[in-house]
Amino acid sequence: MMQLWVAAASALPYTNDVGQSVVDTLLRMAYRSDLQPYIPVLAWDWLKKRPVFNSRCLGLVQGTTENVVQIVRKLGDVGLFTSYLCIVWSEWTHIGYFGFQEMCHLIREELGGTGVAGYRSDLIQRLDDILPQLKPGSSRKQQYEELRAVLLEVDEEAVKTLTGMSHRVVILFFLLTHVRACAECHSTFMCALPLLCL
Repeated sequence: MMQLWVAAASALPYTNDVGQSVVDTLLRMAYRSDLQPYIPVLAWDWLKKRPVFNSRCLGLVQGTTENVVQIVRKLGDVGLFTSYLCIVWSEWTHIGYFGFQEMCHLIREELGGTGVAGYRSDLIQRLDDILPQLKPGSSRKQQYEELRAVLLEVDEEAVKTLTGMSHRVVILFFLLTHVRACAECHSTFMCALPLLCL
């Protein structure tokens, strides 16, 4: 039945209303443990269309619970994680405590490293769009400011890692280009390994 629903939706010309309806329904189904096993894997690709939700979409509430964040994370697709967060983060969404904690874990554990910097930038931009619309001092604004702080923290760690890697590459290049004999090369390289691991 759900596969037919996804197929029927996919046959329609895409509009924001169609995308909003499909993704809202998808997140509401993911919220229900009895329906989760029946969601077709391909249905999750709709998240990447990033429809804009309005305040009436229940997916903004049910789609931000801990169990839904975990389901999205298990799909193992960084682009999908990013699209999901861009959809459910809005000026109307107040994320529950456990859903919020799970989002922080997702950012720290899945969106770290230098290879996903573009995805982090997308999320920071999304939060920069939302924050001015929130009431100063409200719990909702504090929540989104904390999410932004986590993203910036992860981004800073990635930059440090990249800088450290560049430093090790320079050391390695220096050693390999200044050694004259093969025996010396092997010996010097082995001595340099502890430095390269710093």
